[in-house]
Amino acid sequence: MTEELVEEGSDKRLDPEQQANEEQDAVSRPRDVITVVLTADNHLGAAAGQPMRRREERARQLRHAFQQAVDFAIGQGVDLFIQAGDLFDSLNPAEHERSFVAERLVQLRQAGVRTFMVGGLHDTPPLGRALAEGALPAPHLSFARLGALHYFEPLSPPSRPSVAMATGASLGSGQPLVELAPAFCEIGQLRVGLCGLSVRAGQEGDPLAYVRPAAELERAQIRILILHAPIEGLGTEPVPAEAQALVNRSTLARQTAFQYILAGYHHAFQQLRLGQCELIVAGPTQHIDFNDPDAEPGFVFLGLASDGVRWCKHITVEAVRLRRLVVPTSALWPAPPTGAGAPSGETEAAASASATAGSPTAVILERLRPLCDQQTMVQLKLEGELTRQQYHQLDLNQIRRYGEQHAFSLAIDDTALTLMPDHEASASSGPAETTERFSPREELAALADEWIAAASDEQEKKALLVTKEVLLTALDEIH
Repeated sequence: MTEELVEEGSDKRLDPEQQANEEQDAVSRPRDVITVVLTADNHLGAAAGQPMRRREERARQLRHAFQQAVDFAIGQGVDLFIQAGDLFDSLNPAEHERSFVAERLVQLRQAGVRTFMVGGLHDTPPLGRALAEGALPAPHLSFARLGALHYFEPLSPPSRPSVAMATGASLGSGQPLVELAPAFCEIGQLRVGLCGLSVRAGQEGDPLAYVRPAAELERAQIRILILHAPIEGLGTEPVPAEAQALVNRSTLARQTAFQYILAGYHHAFQQLRLGQCELIVAGPTQHIDFNDPDAEPGFVFLGLASDGVRWCKHITVEAVRLRRLVVPTSALWPAPPTGAGAPSGETEAAASASATAGSPTAVILERLRPLCDQQTMVQLKLEGELTRQQYHQLDLNQIRRYGEQHAFSLAIDDTALTLMPDHEASASSGPAETTERFSPREELAALADEWIAAASDEQEKKALLVTKEVLLTALDEIH
Protein backbone atom coordinates (compact mmCIF):
# COMPACT_ATOMS: atom_id res chain seq x y z
CA MET A 1 0.00 0.00 0.00
CA THR A 2 1.34 3.42 -0.92
CA GLU A 3 0.32 6.90 0.05
CA GLU A 4 -0.11 9.81 -2.33
CA LEU A 5 0.67 13.12 -0.65
CA VAL A 6 -1.41 16.03 -1.90
CA GLU A 7 0.38 19.30 -2.61
CA GLU A 8 0.25 21.43 0.54
CA GLY A 9 0.27 25.18 1.00
CA SER A 10 -2.93 26.32 -0.73
CA ASP A 11 -3.97 28.14 2.45
CA LYS A 12 -0.55 29.72 2.98
CA ARG A 13 -0.73 33.49 3.55
CA LEU A 14 2.22 35.77 2.78
CA ASP A 15 2.59 39.52 2.68
CA PRO A 16 3.50 41.02 -0.74
CA GLU A 17 7.22 41.24 0.06
CA GLN A 18 7.39 37.61 1.20
CA GLN A 19 5.40 36.54 -1.87
CA ALA A 20 7.84 38.37 -4.16
CA ASN A 21 10.86 36.80 -2.43
CA GLU A 22 9.37 33.33 -2.69
CA GLU A 23 8.55 33.78 -6.36
CA GLN A 24 12.11 34.97 -7.00
CA ASP A 25 13.52 31.92 -5.21
CA ALA A 26 11.26 29.65 -7.25
CA VAL A 27 12.52 31.22 -10.47
CA SER A 28 16.21 30.98 -9.48
CA ARG A 29 16.02 27.40 -8.17
CA PRO A 30 16.66 24.69 -10.78
CA ARG A 31 13.49 22.84 -11.72
CA ASP A 32 15.26 19.46 -11.61
CA VAL A 33 16.37 19.85 -7.97
CA ILE A 34 14.46 19.27 -4.74
CA THR A 35 15.64 20.88 -1.51
CA VAL A 36 15.77 19.02 1.78
CA VAL A 37 16.65 19.72 5.39
CA LEU A 38 17.81 16.49 7.05
CA THR A 39 18.02 16.21 10.82
CA ALA A 40 18.28 13.28 13.24
CA ASP A 41 19.09 12.33 16.82
CA ASN A 42 17.61 15.45 18.38
CA HIS A 43 16.91 13.52 21.62
CA LEU A 44 14.39 16.04 22.92
CA GLY A 45 13.90 15.63 26.66
CA ALA A 46 17.27 13.96 27.30
CA ALA A 47 18.45 14.58 30.85
CA ALA A 48 20.30 11.43 31.89
CA GLY A 49 23.61 12.17 33.58
CA GLN A 50 22.82 15.86 34.07
CA PRO A 51 22.85 17.52 37.51
CA MET A 52 19.35 18.41 38.68
CA ARG A 53 19.94 22.14 38.32
CA ARG A 54 21.08 21.68 34.71
CA ARG A 55 18.27 19.49 33.42
CA GLU A 56 15.87 22.20 32.28
CA GLU A 57 18.71 24.19 30.75
CA ARG A 58 19.79 21.08 28.86
CA ALA A 59 16.22 20.51 27.66
CA ARG A 60 16.09 24.10 26.38
CA GLN A 61 19.35 23.60 24.48
CA LEU A 62 17.97 20.50 22.76
CA ARG A 63 14.76 22.27 21.79
CA HIS A 64 16.64 25.34 20.54
CA ALA A 65 18.85 23.18 18.31
CA PHE A 66 15.81 21.55 16.70
CA GLN A 67 14.22 24.98 16.34
CA GLN A 68 17.28 26.14 14.38
CA ALA A 69 16.77 23.31 11.87
CA VAL A 70 13.08 24.19 11.49
CA ASP A 71 13.79 27.91 11.12
CA PHE A 72 16.40 27.21 8.46
CA ALA A 73 14.01 24.97 6.52
CA ILE A 74 11.30 27.63 6.56
CA GLY A 75 13.73 30.43 5.75
CA GLN A 76 15.10 28.54 2.74
CA GLY A 77 11.65 27.46 1.62
CA VAL A 78 12.78 23.84 1.26
CA ASP A 79 10.56 21.16 -0.20
CA LEU A 80 11.06 18.46 2.43
CA PHE A 81 11.93 18.33 6.13
CA ILE A 82 13.21 14.85 6.99
CA GLN A 83 13.83 13.60 10.53
CA ALA A 84 15.77 10.32 10.59
CA GLY A 85 15.01 8.98 14.06
CA ASP A 86 15.34 9.67 17.79
CA LEU A 87 13.44 12.93 17.69
CA PHE A 88 12.63 12.24 21.34
CA ASP A 89 14.88 10.66 23.94
CA SER A 90 12.13 8.42 25.30
CA LEU A 91 8.98 6.61 24.28
CA ASN A 92 6.89 8.79 26.60
CA PRO A 93 8.18 12.38 26.28
CA ALA A 94 6.87 15.08 28.60
CA GLU A 95 3.83 17.04 27.47
CA HIS A 96 5.81 20.25 26.96
CA GLU A 97 8.19 18.40 24.61
CA ARG A 98 5.23 17.09 22.58
CA SER A 99 3.69 20.56 22.47
CA PHE A 100 6.97 22.07 21.31
CA VAL A 101 7.20 19.60 18.42
CA ALA A 102 3.55 20.13 17.51
CA GLU A 103 4.15 23.87 17.21
CA ARG A 104 7.20 23.34 15.00
CA LEU A 105 5.26 20.97 12.74
CA VAL A 106 2.51 23.55 12.35
CA GLN A 107 5.13 26.13 11.36
CA LEU A 108 6.52 23.79 8.71
CA ARG A 109 3.10 22.94 7.34
CA GLN A 110 2.06 26.59 7.15
CA ALA A 111 5.27 27.31 5.22
CA GLY A 112 4.43 24.57 2.71
CA VAL A 113 7.24 22.27 3.87
CA ARG A 114 6.33 18.57 3.96
CA THR A 115 7.66 16.53 6.88
CA PHE A 116 8.69 12.86 6.91
CA MET A 117 9.92 10.92 9.95
CA VAL A 118 11.04 7.52 11.17
CA GLY A 119 11.41 6.44 14.77
CA GLY A 120 14.65 5.68 16.58
CA LEU A 121 15.83 3.28 19.24
CA HIS A 122 14.92 5.72 22.00
CA ASP A 123 11.40 6.70 20.92
CA THR A 124 10.12 3.46 19.37
CA PRO A 125 8.74 0.50 21.38
CA PRO A 126 11.24 -2.37 21.71
CA LEU A 127 10.60 -5.40 19.56
CA GLY A 128 9.03 -7.48 22.33
CA ARG A 129 6.90 -4.73 23.85
CA ALA A 130 5.69 -3.36 20.54
CA LEU A 131 3.16 -6.16 20.18
CA ALA A 132 2.25 -6.39 23.86
CA GLU A 133 -1.23 -5.34 24.88
CA GLY A 134 -1.25 -1.87 26.40
CA ALA A 135 2.25 -0.96 25.22
CA LEU A 136 2.89 2.75 24.65
CA PRO A 137 2.72 3.74 20.97
CA ALA A 138 5.45 5.80 19.35
CA PRO A 139 4.80 9.51 20.05
CA HIS A 140 5.06 10.31 16.32
CA LEU A 141 1.78 8.51 15.63
CA SER A 142 -0.36 11.22 17.19
CA PHE A 143 1.23 13.86 14.94
CA ALA A 144 0.79 11.66 11.87
CA ARG A 145 -2.90 11.04 12.61
CA LEU A 146 -3.44 14.81 12.72
CA GLY A 147 -1.86 15.16 9.28
CA ALA A 148 1.18 17.10 10.50
CA LEU A 149 3.70 14.65 9.03
CA HIS A 150 4.16 11.31 7.34
CA TYR A 151 5.48 8.71 9.79
CA PHE A 152 7.01 5.47 8.53
CA GLU A 153 6.14 2.93 11.20
CA PRO A 154 8.76 0.28 12.08
CA LEU A 155 8.32 -3.07 10.39
CA SER A 156 8.00 -6.40 12.11
CA PRO A 157 11.05 -8.35 10.94
CA PRO A 158 10.86 -12.04 10.04
CA SER A 159 11.38 -14.40 12.94
CA ARG A 160 14.64 -15.55 11.34
CA PRO A 161 16.25 -12.54 9.61
CA SER A 162 19.36 -14.54 8.81
CA VAL A 163 17.37 -16.58 6.27
CA ALA A 164 17.25 -13.59 3.92
CA MET A 165 20.99 -13.17 4.00
CA ALA A 166 21.66 -16.86 3.62
CA THR A 167 19.44 -17.25 0.56
CA GLY A 168 20.29 -13.91 -1.05
CA ALA A 169 16.70 -12.68 -0.73
CA SER A 170 17.85 -9.20 0.20
CA LEU A 171 17.13 -5.70 -1.05
CA GLY A 172 18.22 -5.50 -4.65
CA SER A 173 18.26 -9.25 -5.31
CA GLY A 174 15.90 -12.18 -5.05
CA GLN A 175 12.36 -12.08 -3.66
CA PRO A 176 11.56 -9.67 -0.83
CA LEU A 177 10.48 -10.99 2.55
CA VAL A 178 9.00 -7.69 3.77
CA GLU A 179 7.77 -4.91 1.50
CA LEU A 180 8.42 -1.23 2.19
CA ALA A 181 5.40 0.94 1.36
CA PRO A 182 6.52 4.19 -0.29
CA ALA A 183 4.98 7.65 -0.03
CA PHE A 184 4.96 9.88 -3.10
CA CYS A 185 4.85 13.62 -3.62
CA GLU A 186 5.05 15.85 -6.67
CA ILE A 187 7.60 18.67 -6.45
CA GLY A 188 7.59 20.80 -9.56
CA GLN A 189 7.97 18.41 -12.48
CA LEU A 190 9.55 15.72 -10.30
CA ARG A 191 7.92 12.72 -8.68
CA VAL A 192 9.64 11.88 -5.40
CA GLY A 193 9.26 8.53 -3.66
CA LEU A 194 10.25 7.95 -0.04
CA CYS A 195 10.45 4.87 2.19
CA GLY A 196 11.38 4.59 5.84
CA LEU A 197 13.19 1.88 7.79
CA SER A 198 14.17 1.92 11.46
CA VAL A 199 15.41 -0.71 13.88
CA ARG A 200 14.10 -1.40 17.36
CA ALA A 201 15.76 -2.54 20.54
CA GLY A 202 15.99 -6.32 20.54
CA GLN A 203 16.19 -6.60 16.76
CA GLU A 204 19.11 -8.52 15.26
CA GLY A 205 20.70 -9.10 11.88
CA ASP A 206 20.82 -6.79 8.88
CA PRO A 207 17.48 -4.92 8.67
CA LEU A 208 18.10 -3.92 5.05
CA ALA A 209 18.66 -7.52 4.00
CA TYR A 210 15.03 -8.64 4.31
CA VAL A 211 13.16 -5.66 2.82
CA ARG A 212 12.39 -4.34 -0.62
CA PRO A 213 10.31 -1.34 -1.70
CA ALA A 214 7.03 -1.83 -3.52
CA ALA A 215 7.35 -1.97 -7.31
CA GLU A 216 5.61 1.39 -7.81
CA LEU A 217 8.63 3.19 -6.31
CA GLU A 218 10.26 2.78 -9.72
CA ARG A 219 7.86 5.43 -11.06
CA ALA A 220 9.65 8.11 -9.02
CA GLN A 221 12.50 10.13 -10.54
CA ILE A 222 14.04 10.65 -7.08
CA ARG A 223 13.96 7.72 -4.65
CA ILE A 224 14.90 8.22 -0.99
CA LEU A 225 15.25 5.82 1.94
CA ILE A 226 15.09 7.32 5.42
CA LEU A 227 17.09 4.99 7.67
CA HIS A 228 17.73 4.79 11.41
CA ALA A 229 20.12 1.94 12.15
CA PRO A 230 23.79 1.30 12.96
CA ILE A 231 25.86 0.99 9.79
CA GLU A 232 28.96 -1.16 9.52
CA GLY A 233 32.16 0.86 9.78
CA LEU A 234 30.59 4.21 10.69
CA GLY A 235 30.61 3.97 14.48
CA THR A 236 33.52 4.97 16.68
CA GLU A 237 33.33 1.54 18.31
CA PRO A 238 32.60 -1.79 16.58
CA VAL A 239 29.04 -3.07 17.02
CA PRO A 240 28.83 -6.87 17.23
CA ALA A 241 26.32 -8.13 14.66
CA GLU A 242 25.05 -10.75 17.08
CA ALA A 243 24.35 -8.15 19.76
CA GLN A 244 21.99 -5.93 17.74
CA ALA A 245 20.92 -4.96 14.26
CA LEU A 246 23.64 -3.80 11.89
CA VAL A 247 23.38 -2.71 8.26
CA ASN A 248 26.22 -4.24 6.27
CA ARG A 249 28.09 -2.06 3.80
CA SER A 250 27.76 -4.81 1.21
CA THR A 251 23.97 -4.60 1.45
CA LEU A 252 24.08 -0.84 0.92
CA ALA A 253 26.44 -1.15 -2.03
CA ARG A 254 24.36 -3.94 -3.62
CA GLN A 255 20.96 -2.26 -3.46
CA THR A 256 19.76 -0.37 -6.53
CA ALA A 257 16.27 0.75 -5.47
CA PHE A 258 17.31 4.00 -3.76
CA GLN A 259 19.52 6.80 -5.07
CA TYR A 260 19.73 8.44 -1.65
CA ILE A 261 19.86 7.01 1.86
CA LEU A 262 19.37 9.70 4.52
CA ALA A 263 20.32 8.25 7.87
CA GLY A 264 20.33 8.80 11.60
CA TYR A 265 21.70 6.81 14.57
CA HIS A 266 25.41 7.70 14.23
CA HIS A 267 26.37 10.88 16.07
CA ALA A 268 28.59 12.49 13.44
CA PHE A 269 27.85 13.98 10.02
CA GLN A 270 29.13 11.80 7.17
CA GLN A 271 28.68 11.61 3.40
CA LEU A 272 29.92 8.76 1.25
CA ARG A 273 29.16 6.91 -1.96
CA LEU A 274 28.30 3.21 -1.70
CA GLY A 275 27.55 1.39 -4.92
CA GLN A 276 24.91 3.39 -6.78
CA CYS A 277 23.60 5.33 -3.78
CA GLU A 278 24.65 8.38 -1.81
CA LEU A 279 24.65 7.83 1.96
CA ILE A 280 24.29 10.94 4.12
CA VAL A 281 24.29 10.70 7.92
CA ALA A 282 22.87 13.79 9.60
CA GLY A 283 24.56 13.55 12.99
CA PRO A 284 22.88 14.98 16.12
CA THR A 285 21.79 18.55 16.76
CA GLN A 286 23.49 18.51 20.17
CA HIS A 287 26.24 16.41 21.73
CA ILE A 288 24.55 13.41 23.33
CA ASP A 289 27.56 11.33 24.40
CA PHE A 290 31.35 11.42 24.18
CA ASN A 291 31.76 8.91 21.34
CA ASP A 292 32.40 11.64 18.74
CA PRO A 293 33.88 14.56 20.73
CA ASP A 294 35.31 16.29 17.64
CA ALA A 295 32.09 16.18 15.60
CA GLU A 296 30.13 19.43 15.37
CA PRO A 297 26.37 19.10 15.96
CA GLY A 298 24.03 20.36 13.27
CA PHE A 299 21.74 19.41 10.40
CA VAL A 300 22.14 18.99 6.62
CA PHE A 301 20.90 21.17 3.75
CA LEU A 302 20.59 19.16 0.53
CA GLY A 303 19.90 19.76 -3.13
CA LEU A 304 18.97 16.46 -4.78
CA ALA A 305 18.40 15.73 -8.46
CA SER A 306 17.58 12.54 -10.33
CA ASP A 307 21.19 12.27 -11.48
CA GLY A 308 23.02 13.12 -8.25
CA VAL A 309 23.62 15.47 -5.34
CA ARG A 310 23.75 19.14 -6.32
CA TRP A 311 24.88 20.27 -2.86
CA CYS A 312 25.26 18.84 0.62
CA LYS A 313 26.01 21.36 3.35
CA HIS A 314 26.33 20.56 7.03
CA ILE A 315 24.94 23.51 9.01
CA THR A 316 26.30 23.71 12.55
CA VAL A 317 24.13 24.88 15.43
CA GLU A 318 24.81 26.50 18.79
CA ALA A 319 25.99 23.73 21.09
CA VAL A 320 27.86 23.07 24.29
CA ARG A 321 31.47 22.00 23.84
CA LEU A 322 32.87 18.58 24.71
CA ARG A 323 36.20 18.06 26.42
CA ARG A 324 37.72 14.77 27.51
CA LEU A 325 40.41 14.29 30.14
CA VAL A 326 42.17 10.91 30.30
CA VAL A 327 44.10 10.32 33.51
CA PRO A 328 46.19 7.13 33.82
CA THR A 329 46.71 5.77 37.30
CA SER A 330 50.46 6.04 36.75
CA ALA A 331 50.05 9.82 36.84
CA LEU A 332 48.31 9.62 40.21
CA TRP A 333 50.63 7.13 41.89
CA PRO A 334 54.06 7.44 40.26
CA ALA A 335 56.73 4.87 41.06
CA PRO A 336 58.69 5.78 44.23
CA PRO A 337 62.33 7.00 43.94
CA THR A 338 64.82 4.18 43.47
CA GLY A 339 68.07 6.11 44.06
CA ALA A 340 70.30 4.42 46.60
CA GLY A 341 72.26 7.55 47.52
CA ALA A 342 69.60 9.35 49.48
CA PRO A 343 69.12 8.48 53.14
CA SER A 344 65.90 6.65 53.78
CA GLY A 345 64.65 9.38 56.11
CA GLU A 346 65.05 12.05 53.42
CA THR A 347 63.32 9.85 50.84
CA GLU A 348 60.35 9.25 53.13
CA ALA A 349 60.11 12.92 54.04
CA ALA A 350 60.15 13.99 50.39
CA ALA A 351 57.55 11.38 49.48
CA SER A 352 55.33 12.48 52.36
CA ALA A 353 55.54 16.14 51.28
CA SER A 354 54.76 15.16 47.70
CA ALA A 355 51.73 13.14 48.77
CA THR A 356 50.38 16.05 50.82
CA ALA A 357 50.85 18.62 48.03
CA GLY A 358 49.70 16.41 45.17
CA SER A 359 47.16 13.86 46.35
CA PRO A 360 45.46 11.86 43.56
CA THR A 361 42.27 13.88 43.99
CA ALA A 362 44.20 17.17 43.90
CA VAL A 363 46.07 16.09 40.76
CA ILE A 364 42.79 15.34 38.98
CA LEU A 365 41.23 18.64 40.05
CA GLU A 366 44.28 20.54 38.85
CA ARG A 367 44.01 18.91 35.42
CA LEU A 368 40.27 19.48 35.24
CA ARG A 369 40.50 23.18 36.07
CA PRO A 370 41.52 24.52 32.62
CA LEU A 371 38.86 22.38 30.86
CA CYS A 372 35.85 23.48 32.88
CA ASP A 373 33.50 26.34 32.07
CA GLN A 374 29.74 26.78 32.05
CA GLN A 375 29.39 25.91 28.34
CA THR A 376 31.44 22.70 28.40
CA MET A 377 30.51 19.10 29.10
CA VAL A 378 33.58 17.28 30.44
CA GLN A 379 34.31 13.58 30.60
CA LEU A 380 36.93 12.34 33.05
CA LYS A 381 38.22 8.93 32.00
CA LEU A 382 40.33 7.02 34.52
CA GLU A 383 42.34 4.10 33.21
CA GLY A 384 45.00 1.70 34.42
CA GLU A 385 45.63 -0.53 37.42
CA LEU A 386 45.18 0.40 41.06
CA THR A 387 44.63 -1.28 44.39
CA ARG A 388 41.55 -1.05 46.54
CA GLN A 389 43.50 1.16 48.98
CA GLN A 390 44.42 3.51 46.14
CA TYR A 391 40.84 3.58 44.88
CA HIS A 392 39.68 4.73 48.31
CA GLN A 393 42.17 7.59 48.15
CA LEU A 394 40.14 9.07 45.28
CA ASP A 395 37.40 11.40 46.47
CA LEU A 396 35.14 11.00 43.46
CA ASN A 397 32.35 12.85 45.22
CA GLN A 398 34.54 15.94 45.58
CA ILE A 399 35.55 15.67 41.91
CA ARG A 400 31.92 15.33 40.86
CA ARG A 401 30.89 18.37 42.92
CA TYR A 402 33.70 20.42 41.38
CA GLY A 403 32.55 19.46 37.90
CA GLU A 404 28.93 20.36 38.63
CA GLN A 405 29.99 23.77 39.97
CA HIS A 406 32.51 24.74 37.28
CA ALA A 407 31.37 22.93 34.09
CA PHE A 408 28.02 22.43 32.42
CA SER A 409 28.32 18.80 33.48
CA LEU A 410 30.96 16.24 34.38
CA ALA A 411 30.82 12.52 33.54
CA ILE A 412 33.24 10.14 35.24
CA ASP A 413 34.14 7.00 33.29
CA ASP A 414 35.97 4.40 35.38
CA THR A 415 35.27 1.41 33.14
CA ALA A 416 38.95 1.19 32.13
CA LEU A 417 40.16 0.80 35.73
CA THR A 418 41.47 -2.59 36.84
CA LEU A 419 41.41 -3.39 40.54
CA MET A 420 44.41 -5.37 41.84
CA PRO A 421 45.05 -6.96 45.24
CA ASP A 422 47.05 -4.57 47.43
CA HIS A 423 50.03 -6.90 47.76
CA GLU A 424 50.54 -6.97 43.95
CA ALA A 425 51.14 -3.23 43.80
CA SER A 426 52.84 -2.61 47.12
CA ALA A 427 56.21 -2.23 45.45
CA SER A 428 55.06 0.32 42.88
CA SER A 429 52.41 2.35 44.68
CA GLY A 430 53.20 5.60 46.45
CA PRO A 431 52.66 6.24 50.17
CA ALA A 432 49.13 5.79 51.40
CA GLU A 433 46.98 8.84 52.10
CA THR A 434 45.35 9.28 55.45
CA THR A 435 42.15 10.75 53.97
CA GLU A 436 39.82 8.29 52.25
CA ARG A 437 36.93 9.11 49.98
CA PHE A 438 33.36 8.26 50.94
CA SER A 439 32.41 4.62 50.81
CA PRO A 440 30.15 3.81 47.84
CA ARG A 441 27.15 3.84 50.20
CA GLU A 442 28.03 7.23 51.66
CA GLU A 443 28.76 8.61 48.20
CA LEU A 444 25.41 7.43 46.83
CA ALA A 445 23.55 8.79 49.86
CA ALA A 446 25.28 12.17 49.61
CA LEU A 447 24.51 12.46 45.90
CA ALA A 448 20.86 11.51 46.43
CA ASP A 449 20.58 14.08 49.22
CA GLU A 450 21.88 16.76 46.84
CA TRP A 451 19.23 15.85 44.25
CA ILE A 452 16.49 15.82 46.90
CA ALA A 453 17.56 19.24 48.18
CA ALA A 454 17.62 20.64 44.64
CA ALA A 455 14.15 19.34 43.74
CA SER A 456 11.52 22.09 43.77
CA ASP A 457 8.45 19.87 43.56
CA GLU A 458 7.28 18.05 46.70
CA GLN A 459 6.20 14.97 44.75
CA GLU A 460 9.62 14.80 43.09
CA LYS A 461 11.28 15.02 46.52
CA LYS A 462 9.19 12.10 47.77
CA ALA A 463 9.95 10.03 44.67
CA LEU A 464 13.68 10.69 45.00
CA LEU A 465 13.59 9.79 48.70
CA VAL A 466 11.92 6.45 47.95
CA THR A 467 14.44 5.79 45.17
CA LYS A 468 17.31 6.57 47.53
CA GLU A 469 16.07 4.08 50.13
CA VAL A 470 15.57 1.35 47.52
CA LEU A 471 19.08 1.84 46.12
CA LEU A 472 20.71 1.86 49.56
CA THR A 473 18.84 -1.31 50.53
CA ALA A 474 19.97 -3.02 47.32
CA LEU A 475 23.55 -1.90 47.94
CA ASP A 476 23.45 -3.29 51.49
CA GLU A 477 22.25 -6.64 50.15
CA ILE A 478 25.16 -6.77 47.68
CA HIS A 479 27.73 -6.14 50.39
